[in-house]
Amino acid sequence: MLKKDGVTIYHIAKEANVSPATVSRVLTGSANVREPAKSRVLELINKYNFKPNVMAQSLYLKQSKMIGIILPDIDHPFYSMIVKMLERQALDKGYTCLLCNSMQNFSIEQAYLDSLISRQVDGIVFLGGRINQTHPTEELRTGMIGALEHVPIVLVNGKMDGVDAHTIRTDEASGVRRLLDILDRQGHQTIGLLGGEIGVSSTDEKIDVFRETMKEKGLTFKEEWIHNSGYSIEAGEEDAMHLIHLDDRPTAVLCINDFVAIGAIKMFQKFGLKVPTDISVTGFDDTYLAEHFPPGVTSVNHNYQKLAKKTIETLIGLIAQEEQEKETVIPTYVTVRNSCEERQR
Repeated sequence: MLKKDGVTIYHIAKEANVSPATVSRVLTGSANVREPAKSRVLELINKYNFKPNVMAQSLYLKQSKMIGIILPDIDHPFYSMIVKMLERQALDKGYTCLLCNSMQNFSIEQAYLDSLISRQVDGIVFLGGRINQTHPTEELRTGMIGALEHVPIVLVNGKMDGVDAHTIRTDEASGVRRLLDILDRQGHQTIGLLGGEIGVSSTDEKIDVFRETMKEKGLTFKEEWIHNSGYSIEAGEEDAMHLIHLDDRPTAVLCINDFVAIGAIKMFQKFGLKVPTDISVTGFDDTYLAEHFPPGVTSVNHNYQKLAKKTIETLIGLIAQEEQEKETVIPTYVTVRNSCEERQR
């Protein structure tokens, strides 16, 4: 009789009358193993309390069981929230993650791409950075194309023209429209937009959808009510300051993210404007900050759990060389809080 500590994947396969690859698929939770073979393998795994040698299994399958995640700024709540859920989904599928924070530097970003490939990760999830540039340089595009020749990569909430990569994105455009629907129903006729950077695709898209929807609804906006100083709390303060000194200012503002919304609220309150009585404010991303910063910020949620689940499922499918949808759009929804209120028309 075999000793439990001497059992290998090959022993399990022989006794179950299956191939070693079938045992590996059972261990990784693959749905491709049919009954009764799956039950025989599971029974033997329990019988011997079998714990696979990860290195040996990786060599056999020619997989590292590691996924790289590249992002621009782990301090930003959007990225920290999505990364946490990506890791959880990956762990459930038997993968560990290598987290690479590029610190919003394209050179560091490329160095991480090269490093992950040299470490032979099975796949990469890519967030932010070059994939959010409306007009990326040819060097950035070439770097991504080169990486895709070595490893599957899934782009989250971004894309690059000329780069044949799979993308998972949230429907940010519908999020903007829903915020404007809420403000319109509350009687806001004049609305501004604060935050972001021109040349970053998520900002450019939000501005385009904002202008288009405002015109469709017959609502009023002026170019002097649109300011784009960045994505930070300080940017929100700076953009709000531009509105404060105007004789004619909007009754509500859409902010490009929750950081900007918090900065705007701080600045409005500093100058004696009450939120939402004097001016309503909305955010985007629905981070924990939106929930806890007074008075509570109405914000668009990216449906994080669904976004992470679909991203990891797609990447693992690509690793297994299974055909996947080229682009998947995840619906967003709005969490309504106390930063907006109804106004008299």
